[in-house]
Amino acid sequence: MRVLKSIAIGFGATLVVLAVVGVALYFLGGPSGPSREVRAAYAELAAAGATPPPPAEQFVLPIPGCRCHSDDPVAIVHHAEYRMRDCASCH
Repeated sequence: MRVLKSIAIGFGATLVVLAVVGVALYFLGGPSGPSREVRAAYAELAAAGATPPPPAEQFVLPIPGCRCHSDDPVAIVHHAEYRMRDCASCH
């Protein structure tokens, strides 16, 4: 009975830790930053005056593999400051 209780406590603690990490990533996690090519394309458009100013920077934990799926450099740069909770408006 002690062994089952220990296993249950360990399993419960693991679930709590996973839930906390999931919530933290939802509120603080976001796409990994734009590539150099996208930043260069955005800089060219910005130099020509064809883009709105970039959004104010905020604290975002980059999630590997998470990226903006647009082909537009302006959208990619602007979405780099999004968090997972902000992505629901697009997806």
